[in-house]
Amino acid sequence: MALTRRQLIRTGILSGLVVGGGLGLVYVRRRLDDGDALAKFAAGGGAGETALNAWLRIGTDGRIVCGVHRAEMGQGVTTSLPMLLAEELDADWRQVSYEFTPVDKDYFNFGILLRGEPLGPTEGRFWARTGTGLIREAFHQLGMSLTISSSSTIDAWDTLRQAGAEAREMLVAAAAERWSVPAARLMTADSVVTDPQTGRTATYGELAANAARQRPSGKPRLKQPGDFRLLGRSLPRLDVPAKVTGTARFAIDTVLPGMLYGAVRHAPRVGGRIASFDARAALAVPGVRQVVPLGDRAVAVLAGDTWTAQRGAAALVIEPLATDPVQPDTGAQQQSYREALDSAGASVFRDDDGVPAALGAEPLTAAYEVPFLAHACLEPMNCSALFEPGGATGERLTVWAPTQAPSIARDEAAKATGLSPEQVEIRSTLMGGGFGRRAEIDFVLEAARAAQAVPGRPVKLTWSREEDVRHDMYRPAATGRVRGALGADGRLAALDYTLVSESVVASNFQRMPTARGGEAAKDRSALGGALDSRYALPAARMAYVPREDGIPTGFWRSVSRSINPFLLESFMDELAVQAGADPVEFRLRHLEGLPAEQAVLRAAARLGRWGQPLPAAPGRRFGRGVAFIESHDSLVAQVVEVSVADDGVLRVERVACVVDCRTVIHPDAVEAQITGGILDGLNAALQGRITIRDGAVEQGNFNDYPWLRLADIPEIVVELLPQGGRPGGVGEPGVPGIAPALTNAIFAATGERIRTLPIGTTVGAVVGAPSGATIAGRG
Repeated sequence: MALTRRQLIRTGILSGLVVGGGLGLVYVRRRLDDGDALAKFAAGGGAGETALNAWLRIGTDGRIVCGVHRAEMGQGVTTSLPMLLAEELDADWRQVSYEFTPVDKDYFNFGILLRGEPLGPTEGRFWARTGTGLIREAFHQLGMSLTISSSSTIDAWDTLRQAGAEAREMLVAAAAERWSVPAARLMTADSVVTDPQTGRTATYGELAANAARQRPSGKPRLKQPGDFRLLGRSLPRLDVPAKVTGTARFAIDTVLPGMLYGAVRHAPRVGGRIASFDARAALAVPGVRQVVPLGDRAVAVLAGDTWTAQRGAAALVIEPLATDPVQPDTGAQQQSYREALDSAGASVFRDDDGVPAALGAEPLTAAYEVPFLAHACLEPMNCSALFEPGGATGERLTVWAPTQAPSIARDEAAKATGLSPEQVEIRSTLMGGGFGRRAEIDFVLEAARAAQAVPGRPVKLTWSREEDVRHDMYRPAATGRVRGALGADGRLAALDYTLVSESVVASNFQRMPTARGGEAAKDRSALGGALDSRYALPAARMAYVPREDGIPTGFWRSVSRSINPFLLESFMDELAVQAGADPVEFRLRHLEGLPAEQAVLRAAARLGRWGQPLPAAPGRRFGRGVAFIESHDSLVAQVVEVSVADDGVLRVERVACVVDCRTVIHPDAVEAQITGGILDGLNAALQGRITIRDGAVEQGNFNDYPWLRLADIPEIVVELLPQGGRPGGVGEPGVPGIAPALTNAIFAATGERIRTLPIGTTVGAVVGAPSGATIAGRG
């Protein structure tokens, strides 16, 4: 969801640099932007706590509460973000805790805007720094608080470190005032200010109240990486104790006095509307209290407990709107995508001179297909809401939401219930997985509407797994064709790349309009992972053919990078074979002049035992495959080792992965995120597939949309190779390379190429298995 420079110009944000160039001088320094949010965050504190800014409260007992303004989906931001603040604060980690912040525009996410540097690096570049400051302020006014695109850490790198440094400066100033000494001679460590000349000390808890009255300079000195005490260490995660003891509260755990429990049923067809419904059978279920229409796409059944509500919802008879178009069956959709590869209406985002001539009459050509994918979060969609009727303070709506987009959720919930945003409070919760699905707000709006139907009583609306799978916002299906030719030097001379798929940006815009816009034909992000490839491509044509099939698509872990690297990295392997080159060496040739990229690929080859003898076992063939990608400013190379039995049984034996995310905040968290991404990518490559028949999704639960079992998990080895700089993302980069590395490994083992995912439907042909391959457990 990161905005590009082209989109900035179109929305007028960059244009302001020309019209208001002088105004930009006001924003030369980065602003903390925490005025309104400070008061809100302070209001949530207990007795004896003082807020020094919108992310920090300090108690008289020394307890430090860090405000976390991004969604915690398991990725560890409730630890990594406090670490960034605590590092610059010189805090004692043993005294640190966290709390989710309220919704406020001051918690906007600037990291989604080209990783927080829309005009490129700002260090030592006056106009880039000035312009970035102006754009930052414009983005602040938009106030989008989002957790998406692996941007939490890079945004916090620019915000929370400053918040911690400014707070430390204020604490030092308070101590200097108390002791009547120069602030410059004081030192801080472990939440204590020390005067080394006199030996006097004061704890942060003792100084906090006076520190809050100090005026920050706005230009605090930030630490150099060599001075870090906390960053780069695997400190105890702040969220783990509650999760281990079972006291952690996810959204689905919300229980309130007088609560009604609801289940939801949607229109039978994916993305469709409801013409009518018959609630008589639902109301006849003992314990069902009420049936509530939620607009024209869903119906809620309210009861005294969730199970009764689910039984009632299952009894609803729902008729689809006859005038709605019926989405094509999967087979017809795939055929139409293949036919669209030569569409005259393609958006060509790169068109270098000389591509047709360099390709020649018989270029190497390969076509690839990937299916729709569901998110299948462990915690299904749910949300709780309380609508309070007008009184002395007027109508109010309180929402307990597992959302990645709290600011948008607040604004859209207000519209849905006829309130102003000021009348809506979003209370963030822990969530059992997000992967982009919880950046949508459909489940929030449904809970708000259900609560409005029963004013004064809280409602928790929970989707069944079947509703969750059949009414997702899916990773789009895609068909791609890649054509290439080698030069006399054995390197890639020309590449012709075409992708057909739905635009996630356009689909999402229909549900949640934003400044980014939603014109599918201009969606360059659809080619993410190909258009911005690190490989040297002397001449290339990159084309995108957007489709609109009425199937809602959304942000899935790594988004378009879960599609394009499969095509490009598979094709690079095919080119290497044509060139008679080792696949690793072939890639290294195309990364010349990029030492960081080459270092990651070489390290992965070492870790993956590339070039070493393969294992041997009777009746099994072994192979290794490699892939290299850049994702969210992180470099990732993966080597997969597989074995394929004579009867077609496929076993993924080992995955070796090297990651350069530039600067590591919490090593264990990075490794966990990369491992999780590998498993998501592996599952999608092996067995992930959503299919459509008669306008409806065929899958509904883990019996027909399966997930990897423990016995299916290969050995996974992750090595971190940080090479310095602003931190890259880690939530998504583990996903893109795994599918091509896996299919390249199968080719190495069997000599046959797999160009269609999931693999289970094609690998049987490799070894002649009559019913396709199965996945063998390691046990």
